[in-house]
Formats: sequence, structure tokens, C-alpha cells
Amino acid sequence: MHPFAIFPELLTFQIVSPFLLRISVGLFIVYLGWRRSKKPYNFTAIFYVASGVLLVLGLYTQITALAAIAILKLDFYWDYWTNRKTVPIPENQKILFGVFIVILISLLLTGPGFLAFDLPL
Repeated sequence: MHPFAIFPELLTFQIVSPFLLRISVGLFIVYLGWRRSKKPYNFTAIFYVASGVLLVLGLYTQITALAAIAILKLDFYWDYWTNRKTVPIPENQKILFGVFIVILISLLLTGPGFLAFDLPL
């Protein structure tokens, strides 16, 4: 029993939190892929949608988290270097990408959580 937990009964649902993180990041990445398909270099949209769907399904979560981190960072720097003289990247986009990369690192370290195809045995 955790002596400092205010609601110790909720600690039995620890496996649900990676599930919620995985679903939210996966849907966000699918949305980014859909939005990216309308831009000039839309080949990254395929990788976005594929990694987002794999995250939502919970299939190969750790590999997909690594791939999604690489795609997000590559795409962020691609936007930065191609548009740095005309349109600066908004601060909220930098923060949002940073938060989602931290969530993906968390999924890489903790695993997929509840309702996933690659649950650890």
C-alpha cells in the first residue's frame, strides 16, 4: 500500500494510463499524416499514418514509438529549415511536438498498456 497516495484504489488501474497515452498520440499522429498529405512533400504522410495506426492498435509499440519519434523530429526540422526565413515555427507547435515526443519515450520505456496486441507476458 502506498502511504502517500490520496486515492490508493486507483493505483490498480495503472495499466490503463499507457493505453490512454498510446491512443491519444496515435490519433494525433494519424491527424498529422492526413494534414501532411496536402503539403508539397507528402511522402511523410504514409509514415505518419502507418505509425499512428500501429500505435492505436498497440502493435509493435516500442518500435513504432521509436519510428514516430524519428518522424516527428525529422519533419519538425524539415519545416524549420525550409521555412526559417519566411515563416517561423509557432511556439505552441514546438511545445506540442516536445510533449508528444516525451509521451512516445514514455511508451517506449513502459510498453503499450491495456488493449494492445503486444502485451508483455
